Amino acid sequence: MNDTDLKRIERATFRSVVDSGLWDIFLASIVAMLAIAPLLSVHLGDFWSSAVFLPVYAAVILMIRVVQVRVIRPRIGVVEFARPRRQRLVLLSVIMLVVNVVALIAGFVAFTRVPTVDGRIVSLTLSLVILVGFSAAAFFLEIPRVFFYGLLLAAAPPIGEALFVRGYASHHGFPVVFGVGATVILLCGIVRFIQFLPRPQGADGLPVVEGTDE
Repeated sequence: MNDTDLKRIERATFRSVVDSGLWDIFLASIVAMLAIAPLLSVHLGDFWSSAVFLPVYAAVILMIRVVQVRVIRPRIGVVEFARPRRQRLVLLSVIMLVVNVVALIAGFVAFTRVPTVDGRIVSLTLSLVILVGFSAAAFFLEIPRVFFYGLLLAAAPPIGEALFVRGYASHHGFPVVFGVGATVILLCGIVRFIQFLPRPQGADGLPVVEGTDE
């Protein structure tokens, strides 16, 4: 077995461990907040309309942990990856931290200077931040579907702004465009999880890792 085979097996094993569709479902819950929170802000304000989602996130994370322990771990087992893979994940974490800090700063500037900032500039800035973050995640996780999510969500702000300017949607179109995005991501996560469940078994009774011939 050469280095190419080992890398292919390692990549397939990593995807089998992390790409079960559960984190797609969690991502969908976050995107859903962008769709629902603007509708709640009229009655709750900007802060509480987002804060009310914290119990939802906690419930989703708890569900993911339960499924990981009772469904995924019995099929995959406990996997410890080598240093190169861990270094890639650490680098991804650093990049995502920088992206989120930039997004936070841009959001604060837009919030404090709403009357003087063109909505199109805000939407394009948000799109760029989303695209960079999801592109980095797709590259380091080696899951192409994540890049598709990035394209989908990056297109949402300018499309929403266009709908808002033409009077077709309220709240800069966020309830419409991010509602569609959350639905698509949720459906992809459910489909992926269903595909994950019927793990084929080899002659030794252990699950067969995707991308291998055994």
